[in-house]
Amino acid sequence: MKSFEVLTFVVYTIILGSIQAQPPLPPPKPTAFPPATQLQYITGSYLTDPLVQTAYDYVLKTVRADLLSLQPSFQNDFGNVTYPAAQSTTACHWGIENQCTRAADTADFKADVLTCPGAGQWGLTFDDGPVINTGGSGTPEVVAALQSANLKATFFVLGVSTSLFPAQLLASYAAGHDIAIHTWTHRPLTNLTNQQIVAELKYTERLIYDTIGVIPAFVRPPYGEFYYHLCLYKKSNRHSNYLGDIDDRVRAIISALGYRTVIWTTYPDIVRDTQDTVTEYQTGGVSALLANVTKWFSDTTTQNRGFISLEHDAFNFTANLAVAVINAFKTSNSFLKPIPVATCLGVSPYKTLNTTTTANVTVTTQITTVKSATTAALTAASTVTAQSSGRSNFASNIFTTLVVFLAFL
Repeated sequence: MKSFEVLTFVVYTIILGSIQAQPPLPPPKPTAFPPATQLQYITGSYLTDPLVQTAYDYVLKTVRADLLSLQPSFQNDFGNVTYPAAQSTTACHWGIENQCTRAADTADFKADVLTCPGAGQWGLTFDDGPVINTGGSGTPEVVAALQSANLKATFFVLGVSTSLFPAQLLASYAAGHDIAIHTWTHRPLTNLTNQQIVAELKYTERLIYDTIGVIPAFVRPPYGEFYYHLCLYKKSNRHSNYLGDIDDRVRAIISALGYRTVIWTTYPDIVRDTQDTVTEYQTGGVSALLANVTKWFSDTTTQNRGFISLEHDAFNFTANLAVAVINAFKTSNSFLKPIPVATCLGVSPYKTLNTTTTANVTVTTQITTVKSATTAALTAASTVTAQSSGRSNFASNIFTTLVVFLAFL
């Protein structure tokens, strides 16, 4: 071999060796999934399972050490953390003390997705499901209302909720909605170790894949309700409540694993949080919050640009509000165009698989079989919903979920 060829071979080998192989998609099937509870951190053998370890090794090799060494936040209670003040600005923590977001891609992470770029585009999103509450409220109620309005949305789902209601996740997906990740336990990510962050994402990713056969491309960090505007019940002053829990360490890990971070629009002149989970606002009932949300329908601020909203489908109150918003929009003649986030961005909501497995073929076949039954059931449910109210609405939703559940089995 000539000296030039030897040199070329050596350089080529070095280059190949420096390129880290992406973690396999679909990811390895874990020995076991974490418990279906939000009250426990992911710890112990769950962190050393190949599902997590393979992805974590990749993060260690590709994310800058100084980002991975950023100090975690301190947990005050389940969903409330105190972020280290000394690094709040430099690490761009999206919280009440700083409200920092990243508007542009960098070599370390992708930009936060805060809005839809097109005029009048409404990125319609729901968090914390899939959940079926007593009486049938929750996700089935929201999905039926969306069907009746011929609308599609993005559902950011929890691993815990998916493990409890897999048939509902399949129903939502088969109805044409986009599915994205909201972590496994809904723990504040800045409060977790690097390995725990990876585990929160990968266990949720794998369970979603096992259930519907796709790998989501979007992640929404938990705990981000943020209000910097006139409150409904505290009109004398401006109010900033709770926190958006993400910083550059979390961003870098999310990006290294191939996801985009999606939050919602919190510009000073456009705040699109329905405030549906805030107890002090719930005391005024659905009508009080609905009156605030319906103002969006005619807000000319968004005639030439879009936004992404925050709603929840997991609780009785939040699901009832979501249905009320959808029904009000149907008759509003608004210029807004509610669509999934991926649609407004012009990208796929799911990652491309880099390996082929028989499980993928099995799940894909299962979904194809379910879709026709789901469409028929949702059509029937939306017809009943349009003609009735109250508990009869719940009955139609139970029917929808039952049909999908039997097909899922």
